[in-house]
Amino acid sequence: MSKKKLLFIYDYFFPGYKAGGPIQSLTNLVLSLQHDNDITVITGGYDLQSTGAYSDIKLNAWNIVTLPGATVPTRVWYNDNKGLSKETLKTLIGNIRPDHIYLNGIFSVGYFLKPLLAAKSLGYSNRVIICPRGMLQGGALAGKSLKKKFYISVVRLLGLVKHAGWHATNQEEKEDIIRSFPGSKHIVVAENIPKKPVQNISFPTKKPDELKLIYLSLIAEKKNLLLLLQLITQIKPGLSLEVYGPPKDIDYWHKCEEVMKTIPNKVKYMGNVKPVNVQQVLSSAHVFILPTKGENFGHALYESLSVGRPIITSFFTPWNNLEQYKAGINADITTDESLITAIEKFKAMDQQEYNEYCNGAHQLAINYYNQMDAANKYKQLFGL
Repeated sequence: MSKKKLLFIYDYFFPGYKAGGPIQSLTNLVLSLQHDNDITVITGGYDLQSTGAYSDIKLNAWNIVTLPGATVPTRVWYNDNKGLSKETLKTLIGNIRPDHIYLNGIFSVGYFLKPLLAAKSLGYSNRVIICPRGMLQGGALAGKSLKKKFYISVVRLLGLVKHAGWHATNQEEKEDIIRSFPGSKHIVVAENIPKKPVQNISFPTKKPDELKLIYLSLIAEKKNLLLLLQLITQIKPGLSLEVYGPPKDIDYWHKCEEVMKTIPNKVKYMGNVKPVNVQQVLSSAHVFILPTKGENFGHALYESLSVGRPIITSFFTPWNNLEQYKAGINADITTDESLITAIEKFKAMDQQEYNEYCNGAHQLAINYYNQMDAANKYKQLFGL
């Protein structure tokens, strides 16, 4: 039986990492499918907010790339920063003749709209599978809402997704798809494929009235770092916060910097972290905090749990009922009091209570990983 040809298209891919979770989601998906399928990737040759191309790759050409943890290589086309043209896409897709074209994310002209137009002109519209990666959540649509609503209306009006299949990473995302694209029929819910939880966790020293927080994510309005910084100014000494992640919205980042200047004894900006180092960095803190306005999965949230670090986050992620599992706290990000109370609770903990939350966090990640039925669901998605 011949292998199916799967083509993945997204603005960013390995060795990029600054665009956050969607890169990790796509990488993990490729790793899980590459042994039994013929996989190619079309992507940009530049990381988010980078002016230089990735090192050791050829632009506007096919590259043979071995992903971290892979035993077989992947063919990857890295395009230059002028963007992909419809004609280039038609040529590439026509040469590959994929059984399925998987589009990662939706708000991209070069790596979503143009591939849809190319697929339509080649008669491949019914081979397209789209994964929104949380971009259709209410919180995600709130930023630049008029522009995004117009964009969605144009896609619907042109009938570009009329015959497409959809990949939702949870039930909520399926509902988001139906709300933005009514009439969508072929929607498969298949969870993200994350890293395996570590086997043994560590327990950092935890004294009452001391707390080391960590923020590790893109720096953009949706992730709510500015709110977190403003709240930290109100909390008494004994608290520290390390901020990791690339600024995606530069104006928003400047606002964060201004607040950080007022509390240099509490907050440090630490720069970027490559995916291979995320679990190690998260292990260095007591608690991971991300008051996000919406995540369809939240790789950093999961990875914190996977190393036994409790989390403080909003109710707009799949990781709810955290206190029930003693894995963290879900806070109401519409009120300052709820987030401050969550921080103060962890700050007041002694070693014994904190250790219980570390164990609870680790167990929640283990339960998620063990209960996944990813293999069968992705077979359904791609008709494998």
